[in-house]
This record gives sequence, C-alpha cells and structure tokens, in this order.
Amino acid sequence: MTASDFDADAYIRAAAPMLGFDLDEERIAAVKPFLLIAREMAELLEAAPVPEDTLNLAAVFDPSCGAGNDGA
Repeated sequence: MTASDFDADAYIRAAAPMLGFDLDEERIAAVKPFLLIAREMAELLEAAPVPEDTLNLAAVFDPSCGAGNDGA
C-alpha cells in the first residue's frame, strides 16, 4: 500500500467499532492527524534496510510467558 492508497477516514470508521469506540465526526477528525503520523512512521520503518541474517522473529508471541507475569 502506498501513501496515496491509504484512506485514513475509511480506516478509522472501520476500526473504531471493532475496538468498541463510537466516534462522531469531530472525534474522527481529531484522530485522523495522529493516524497519518503513524502511517508516516510505518513507511519509514518499512523503508529501512534489514539484512536477512539479522532478523530473528519468534514463531509465536505469548504474553503470558513474560517474566513476573502469573498468566492471569
């Protein structure tokens, strides 16, 4: 997805109900600039070169396995 393909309004309207938010037009307008900033940050990260042999991702993330977390 390129920056020109990203529709912040559509994303906010689709994501808000899934997150349990009921946003009116004023709140959507207030959220939009921050979502656009987040998109810009994501584009910078996506553009950063990462050598294949330096990226070791975990197969599965399990937050209950953290130190000091009783899993409850």
